[in-house]
Amino acid sequence: MPVKIENITSRPVLLRLNSGQTLHLAPRTTSKEVREVEVSNNAKVQKLRERHVIALHKLPKPKKSGGGAKSSPQKKNDN
Repeated sequence: MPVKIENITSRPVLLRLNSGQTLHLAPRTTSKEVREVEVSNNAKVQKLRERHVIALHKLPKPKKSGGGAKSSPQKKNDN
């Protein structure tokens, strides 16, 4: 499930994700979608959340479509 990370302070925040990448958040901004695996079991994320520096916003899972739109059958006109 994707998440967005919001910097709720008036200072920049640097956050190391589980993949090793560093996320730079400007004051009062929200990141793009990040995979939940990047922040789960991450001590730095937990610490920043407990100190009310960041907030995590879980996004709903995108629904998978079953192969595209279904077309409705057309009626024949026998005139």
